[in-house]
Amino acid sequence: MLHMTWDADTYHDPHHPHPEEMAKEANGYALADAFDDTGNKVLRKGQLLDSFAQLRDDGTTSSYCWIFTGSWTEAGNQMARRDNTDTGLGNTPGWAWSWPANRRILYNRASMDEMGRPWDPRRQILHWNGQQWTGADVPDFPLTAAPGTPVGPFIMLPEGVGRLFSAGGMIDGPFPEHYEPVESPLAKNPLHATVTHNPTARIFQNDAQRLGNRTDFPYVATTYSVTELFRHWTKHSHLNAMLQPEQFVEIGEKLAADKGIGHGDTVKITTRRGYITAKAVVTKRMRSLQVAGQTVEQVGIPCHWGFEGATRKGYLANTLAPGVGDANSQTPEFKAFLVNIEKMAGARA
Repeated sequence: MLHMTWDADTYHDPHHPHPEEMAKEANGYALADAFDDTGNKVLRKGQLLDSFAQLRDDGTTSSYCWIFTGSWTEAGNQMARRDNTDTGLGNTPGWAWSWPANRRILYNRASMDEMGRPWDPRRQILHWNGQQWTGADVPDFPLTAAPGTPVGPFIMLPEGVGRLFSAGGMIDGPFPEHYEPVESPLAKNPLHATVTHNPTARIFQNDAQRLGNRTDFPYVATTYSVTELFRHWTKHSHLNAMLQPEQFVEIGEKLAADKGIGHGDTVKITTRRGYITAKAVVTKRMRSLQVAGQTVEQVGIPCHWGFEGATRKGYLANTLAPGVGDANSQTPEFKAFLVNIEKMAGARA
């Protein structure tokens, strides 16, 4: 973002850019006339790029990110297309635009053998027409690589083939394993009792001092998005704020009955790290779970609200979650932690 141009040639007003102008820069331009090896001009200065294949490493082209190239071309906003024609395989290549290259099925070369014969003849994605590959999707490999050409279908991996397990790049082992979250209602990992939590997870000392237990915080919380809002962005839209005006949490009918909470009551959700208040939505969606011989109740916490926006002011859901980092990505463990929930005296919605 710091290296976007924000100049008058690209934006009508660099201090108040239009979203369309930013989308075009994300797609990418030719910064100068570009020529092929025979001297023919293939791009003119200022031209929107059609494909990431046109990007060059000599400074003559620019793109916010290569995967967006092709999303807004000289033919117009490809993301605004609304042709919902189905290829018969459940994909609609004329509807909007999919990165990269409007490809809808990644690694689609893996759908057939080396000679191009589909593994499932009833669902043939691509076929060779004698000169190039064509069909229901954009080929995820060289367009003119004839059947029998030694082209690996997994083009993002150096060996060109798929991996059933990580090749030495993972900290916590080559095979997937189940560990309980650091805050869990279970005392032991159901799969192997001697190692309950990931031993390679990143836990800072101040986080370790603020971990809750199932005695004081008996319910499992999870954060997520709702259809009408996208993360913390669209709460600034008045229309979205009309659809979801106020912060809420979801609880199941049994938990609501046990705690004396009614639909629309104001509730307080607490962890060892802090608390938030929100309106209660009592729903059949949040069901009681039977886990390792005990009943576990859930609290669902949408994560869209905060201090600013067109919606009513709310609280950051991640205030509640621990900062424990995934062993490899360091992503915090925001999706499963322990809470308590209580009805607050006062007004209903």
